[in-house]
Amino acid sequence: MASPGVLQSGSGSLGLLVWLLALQPWLTCGRRTSRIVGGRPAAEKKWPWQVSLQVNQKHICGGSLIGSRWVLTAAHCIFGHVEYTVKMGITQLQQTSTMAVTVPVQDIVIHKHFNPIGIIENDIALALLAFPVNFSASIQPVCLPEKAFMVQAGTECWVTGWGKVKEEGSSTQELQEAELNILRYETCNEVLSEKLESQFDVVKEGTVCAISSKGKDACQGDSGGPLVCEFNNSWVQVGIVSWGIGCGRSGYPGVYTEVSFYKDWLIARVSKTSHTDSTGYFSLPLCLVLPWSILLTP
Repeated sequence: MASPGVLQSGSGSLGLLVWLLALQPWLTCGRRTSRIVGGRPAAEKKWPWQVSLQVNQKHICGGSLIGSRWVLTAAHCIFGHVEYTVKMGITQLQQTSTMAVTVPVQDIVIHKHFNPIGIIENDIALALLAFPVNFSASIQPVCLPEKAFMVQAGTECWVTGWGKVKEEGSSTQELQEAELNILRYETCNEVLSEKLESQFDVVKEGTVCAISSKGKDACQGDSGGPLVCEFNNSWVQVGIVSWGIGCGRSGYPGVYTEVSFYKDWLIARVSKTSHTDSTGYFSLPLCLVLPWSILLTP
């Protein structure tokens, strides 16, 4: 695959969690029952939030299920007015088992300040599914971090997707996984600015980077997919595959949209849609906050 903490809790976040628990006590996120460049095939049901964003049944980008009607992906994966579908519950793209579910996309929201020219910024988008999906062992939402959450440098996390398995290679039909280590954007900017001999910042706030000493990376086709870290037995999405220099090059970190930075944007977009479509409002359950055990950490 290759591309292109510290937690503070406030009464508002805690109140939101209590409210959501009271309304939907049966909902959870970030739980699971069970070739990225340098990666390995993923077991079935291991990453149940992973989805494939498709056009005409062809994989375009990755994405993550964050609610029964919402998919999180990268803005650069959206190519105008085409008919998108989302396929989930699979590890094989051509899988036709009873676990596979394909849902049309009803609407897509791109960050209004997304900049695809030069240095990519605000690379985040939401896809609203045409109807809610039923959660199962192979289809589960991932947790999203609170705004104050900052994953620490060196944390071991995982990226998944159906992208190229090497820089000049072809994409894979089998979901791949790769373990990476987190780099904060300040350090990442120093590394990439030096390698690119740039006098300007090439990595800015709102991103997080990940790197491997073993040549593991995300690659073309993995874009929009999740970078997840495990905290207290729950999986939290800290990044969205955004961009990188080549695939798996030694010393070159991949750049990811930092999900916690856009927490307010996510809530605002979902809430706005809810005013015109009441069925979508409660489809973003506990995924907007961290689990109790993390939220209450001093």
